[in-house]
Amino acid sequence: MSDTKTTPTIEEYLEVIYMMAAEGKVVKGARLAETIGVSRPTVTATLRRMARDGLIKQNAKKQVQLTKKGYTIADTLQRRHRIIERWLTDVLQFDWAKSDAESHRLEHAFSDEVVDRLNELLGRPETCPHGNPIPGNQRNGKAMPTMPLSQVAEGENVRVTRISEYAENTNDLLRDLGERGLRPGANVVVTHISPLTRALTLSNGEKHFSISASIADAVWVTKV
Repeated sequence: MSDTKTTPTIEEYLEVIYMMAAEGKVVKGARLAETIGVSRPTVTATLRRMARDGLIKQNAKKQVQLTKKGYTIADTLQRRHRIIERWLTDVLQFDWAKSDAESHRLEHAFSDEVVDRLNELLGRPETCPHGNPIPGNQRNGKAMPTMPLSQVAEGENVRVTRISEYAENTNDLLRDLGERGLRPGANVVVTHISPLTRALTLSNGEKHFSISASIADAVWVTKV
């Protein structure tokens, strides 16, 4: 990791910005405040410090982007986080919701050497348990185009590829999706979309269930 001294708070901001940008989302202070669960003045003050330290930059529209320095740190943190998640689920048998919370704590304590050894032990997995790519572990190959489940048309058959991990109340989200079987690799059909709330009714061949538009926005899929 970079020699820059970063606090867990700054690292959380870096990771959230990194994950949002990876999904093509416009990152602004208001969205960060909502996602991280802090006030807008707190976000403004933190972003000011991050800009001072050369970790981010903001344009005239107050959109936030990582600098090369900030991206390098965030990329390393996400690699560490996702490898630890894999170890927790594959070796220690943690469920995928708890592994996310535990990894957030452990990623600040594990050294790069420990993480590298875990990565080799696990066989250099390409994704975390939630389907998100582990930086540096991707093999050559063309990735299938993906989209949020909230953008899928009624009647479409899709396969879940990954789950966003920066959503508010991520643990509750992962637990709920796991209980419904909405994990990477699962196939579902969008049988109905509410014209009023945009809630989706899904079928996995055995049962029908509904999820809200906000939850569907955190589930990424590819068309089957």
